Amino acid sequence: MLDLSGVAWDAIVLAGGRASRLGGADKMSVEIDGRTLMQRTLDAVSGADRVILVGDVDVPGVTVVQEEPRYAGPVAAVGTGLAEATADWVLVVAGDHPFLADAVEPLLAARSGDGGIAVGPDGRRQNLMVMAATSALRSSLESQDDLVDLPFRTILEPLALTEIAVPERATVDVDTWHDLKKAEGVARDE
Repeated sequence: MLDLSGVAWDAIVLAGGRASRLGGADKMSVEIDGRTLMQRTLDAVSGADRVILVGDVDVPGVTVVQEEPRYAGPVAAVGTGLAEATADWVLVVAGDHPFLADAVEPLLAARSGDGGIAVGPDGRRQNLMVMAATSALRSSLESQDDLVDLPFRTILEPLALTEIAVPERATVDVDTWHDLKKAEGVARDE
């Protein structure tokens, strides 16, 4: 097991989408195996020096911020969260990955250069599962004129990110009711 003692990092958790493919349900309150997506995400990033939740949520003990305008997309949300980050490294994640914990340790090990990005067994980059040097991420954000509705991959493109292989289950996300059923099946197989 990787020794992470003394490692300074903050976590930015995006938790403020519309959940339109879930009919507007409170996605972060959806339960999988008795734990909400919010609980699972917060457990996964519990080693962070500071947890910054971006969204319309109320969670004691963490910093909660909201991007302006609301629902302005992931880049605006990350920019808002990054304004609160104080560590040299920041883990940026979406709050809808119930098995995020499987990716955190490998991503924390990627603290060199500009950082690392999770890649599933299918070779797909997980753009919202990134460990980045805070200064590099800030610089990329500052190079943009407008952050509203900008795809996050645009911010990641200038960064030299190492691709970090993560287990398939770490890439499971919950965007639809079908995704929730799939995640419940994965949880049963634990």
